[in-house]
Amino acid sequence: MKKIFKNINNIQNMKKTILTIILLLASCNFVYSQAKMNFSLANPRDSAGYFMYDLRVTVLAGQTWKVGASNIRVTHTKTGAGSITVKADAPAINPNPNIHNANGYQAMTTTSIATGAAIGLNILTFNTSGFYSFGPGTYRLATLRWTKVPPLTSIQMNFRVPPTQFATVVYDSTVLLTYNTHYTVTDPALVNTTEIITELPKDYSLYQNYPNPFNPTTTIKFDIPKLSFVTIRIYDISGREVDVLANQNMEAGRFQLNWDATGKASGVYFYRIIAGDFKETKRMVLLK
Repeated sequence: MKKIFKNINNIQNMKKTILTIILLLASCNFVYSQAKMNFSLANPRDSAGYFMYDLRVTVLAGQTWKVGASNIRVTHTKTGAGSITVKADAPAINPNPNIHNANGYQAMTTTSIATGAAIGLNILTFNTSGFYSFGPGTYRLATLRWTKVPPLTSIQMNFRVPPTQFATVVYDSTVLLTYNTHYTVTDPALVNTTEIITELPKDYSLYQNYPNPFNPTTTIKFDIPKLSFVTIRIYDISGREVDVLANQNMEAGRFQLNWDATGKASGVYFYRIIAGDFKETKRMVLLK
């Protein structure tokens, strides 16, 4: 009888061990499924008769993006009596040199999708392994273009997410990103067509935050004329660092970041940018 109970206890212990292993594997899978990168659009501008956006990816700290065959799709809407129409480019404009005709990749293209309602950036490769790997930082993948016929008041862009089953989707290596687990997207703010710039910045610049004074959020704009490692830090009146808004590689363009000072005391703060050899500090006031 003792032997029977001993065998039962052994079986129960084995079940507990198996359950523990399953839970550990599930936990590992959860960590793997965390977001690795964020897709965004930047630098809305008119150039050579086209409306343009740079499609970017930000690989998050501690992550890598092994770039498999991808289609990244953006839809557009507009207000005004004019029109905006996808300009398909083969090859794509300003393609990233690491995944365009290099490292086993074909030339990137853009295509008109869903009867012109969306544009897709196509990253093309027959690789099944040995994908090019981006480390943490922000990278321009390519420039998306549309023809624009006035009058237009505003333009809104939105990423398609999550991809639907059997549709063209984003891949990371050979892992199908069917759901919004390995990547996120950031849709740009509504673009007022009267504020569209006509070219990329030629110099580094840091602009005065707005609003100023503010409570509790404010926007900080800055220009980057070329690929640079950019840090933007916030300091209080005593010189103590209280926040970091940017600390990464950034492509050329005009950027804006929001600072949320919820939980911070009223008073004078400073924001400082370091990009390449460029350094500048400006003052702002939190007034609650």
